Order: sequence, then structure tokens, then C-alpha cells
Amino acid sequence: MKRLMLLILAASSLSAEIKVNEQVLEQLINLIESDGATQSLIISNNEKIIHEFYGTNYDEDDLATSWSIAKTFYAALIGVAIQKDLIAYDDLDKPINHFIPQLKSDPKGEITLYNILAMKTGLEITEYLNEEMFFSLNNLDFAMNVEPKAEQGNVYEYNNVNTMLLNPIISNIFGDSPHEVLVSEIFTPLEIEEYGLWKDSAGNDMTYYGIDLKPKDFLKFAHLIMNRGKLDNIQIIDERFITNSIKPLSSGTGEWFGLHWSIRKYDESKTLVGLEVTDGQTMFFIPEERLAMVRFTKYFHNSEKGHQVKFGPLEYLLWMPYSWIKYITTLVASETEPDKEPEDDPSINFPDTKSLGVSELNCPFTAPVECPGVNRMQNLFFGLGDFSSN
Repeated sequence: MKRLMLLILAASSLSAEIKVNEQVLEQLINLIESDGATQSLIISNNEKIIHEFYGTNYDEDDLATSWSIAKTFYAALIGVAIQKDLIAYDDLDKPINHFIPQLKSDPKGEITLYNILAMKTGLEITEYLNEEMFFSLNNLDFAMNVEPKAEQGNVYEYNNVNTMLLNPIISNIFGDSPHEVLVSEIFTPLEIEEYGLWKDSAGNDMTYYGIDLKPKDFLKFAHLIMNRGKLDNIQIIDERFITNSIKPLSSGTGEWFGLHWSIRKYDESKTLVGLEVTDGQTMFFIPEERLAMVRFTKYFHNSEKGHQVKFGPLEYLLWMPYSWIKYITTLVASETEPDKEPEDDPSINFPDTKSLGVSELNCPFTAPVECPGVNRMQNLFFGLGDFSSN
């Protein structure tokens, strides 16, 4: 019996770290590092870093910005609340007016917390996925005034408004601001000490984007989710919540969705969980093989200006149709030369990453199959543990 137990323990230890296909790894590294927009790339196997890269003029201490990867951090706080018995798992089925009293007489108050997390709210959405909320001076007011256009629970639609509505939900559950809760419940246990958390012009914590961290600290979060919310044998995030967050619950265009996570690929033996977001930021992991990867595009931000959005003279243009604003801000943020940093306007403060028009690994608002670079990146990462073609 003792020998049998030793064999079982040895087998479980061996299964924790897989053998990586070096040819596939080399192809993945070359694909990402040859891309002119890449600031950083880190790949881990069983939480051990097996490859680490930083672009010219960047190193491990430079912060990267999340864009919409931030959504997964704030959604995880609901799982923290369940783990701390602040709410029950079944409370996910309660309408959000239970958590946001201001919505008691509002039709969208009947939307459940589960459907907020599953992006099945039926709330109105524009052709820009409510990107224009960012360019409103008060993002929370914008979100609170979006109306339902369809019945909840039927169709997945990615919508920034859903995640901004987590702001008052988190505040009311924890009795503190989302940023403070994120720091105390996630950053502190993970020993994340340097960060920037963005607020809108009105001072509201932005919960749908805007977390600045060192790339290795983003990887720590990926590991936490990959470990079903457990850190050093302590359950930080409710395990059932994580399990349902990273499994395919809703189908989309060439991908599947859980609770604020995407499932990019899966077969009978493994699942590629993760996100590639607006400007090429990427967080992937395969729980069954304990492989993880983060890739970020070049970030330009003067941290001395803080992390509250300021539009400066652009504020006078916010009355325009959003399509015009998007065009103008794209021109302002565009990189004219590959290695040239943008001029720092002291009156303007918001994240600026360099991917659009530079990167082949950035196709926002398209299915992965319609973006060859992203599709290849996914396939290579998914194949790191595959030797069938060798």
C-alpha cells in the first residue's frame, strides 16, 4: 500500500509539469517577438517561467496596461465575496436591484447578477460595443442609463456596460470601492505592490478596463485562476465560481464564453482559456496542462500624471458622434514611427498602447478565425503540449 501511494504521488507530480514541444514553442516565440508592438511575453509551465522577453527600451519593471483584461479581475471579486460568505453562490441568480437599490424601479434592475457576468443582459449595445462609455465624462452614469433592448438570459453580447455595473455591486457587497477591494483581496495575497488603477473623469473606479501592472503580476493572476482560485492551499476565490467562469457556457463566433472569461479552443482533453483584447493584450492558460502566457503591447504613460482620465482639449469634442471621436483619437494615438514614443501632452491622461497599424496580432471585434495572426498564436499555444505531428 505504501508503495502504491508513492507511485500515485509520483504520477501526480509528473503530471503537474508537461513536456513542451520545443519546435512549437520556438514558433510561438518568433511569432510574438517579431511583432513590432510587443512590449513583453512571458510563458510558464506549472507556474515556472520557461520564457521571458521584453521589447527594446522595456524591462520587467515597466508596467503594462490591461485594457479589457481588467474585466476578469473585477468579476473575480464576486467569487471572493462568495468565498468570504458575503453572498451565497445562489445569490448570482438575484436581480441586480438587490445590490443596487437605485435600480429598484428601473427595468434593468431585474437583470440577474449571473447574466451580468455571463454577458447576457440584453442591454442596448452600439456598433462599438459601448466603447463610447470611455469617452463619457461619467462612466457610471452612462452605464446606469443604458436601457434593456432584449430579454435577458438568451444571447451573449460583449458589452462594456455590463462590467461597469459591477462597480456599485462590488461596492455594496464589500462596503468599499472596487479598487480598494481589488487591492486587499487580490493584489495583497499575490504580493502585487506596484500598480495603477484607472478612474474616469468624474472619479469613478473603472471596472471594465484600466489596470496597470508588471507583466509578471498579470501572470500571477492567471496562475490564481488556473489554480481554481487557490493560493498556497488557501482558497481566495470560490472554486465553483471559477470552475463555471472558465467553462464554455455560451457560443460565439469561433469561440465560447464563460463568466467574463473566453474559451478560445477546446477538445476532449484540454481547454484554452483567455482573452486577447482591444490592443493586442493577451492572457492565456490551459488548466489541464498548467501552461500560461501573457503578452502585452507597448505602453506609454507618464505615471506621474496619475490614473484618472483627462481629455484636455479633446473634451470639447465629446458632443460629436462617437465615430468621429474614435477617428480623431486614433489619429492622436497613432504611432508615426515604429520606435518613436508619442509626445506627452500634460493636459491629456489616458492609456496609450501601440498596436493598431503596427501589430499583426491585433484584430479587435473580429472572430479569431478572421484574424490570421491571433488564430496562429492560439493554435501554437494550444499545441505546446502536442507531439502528434512530430
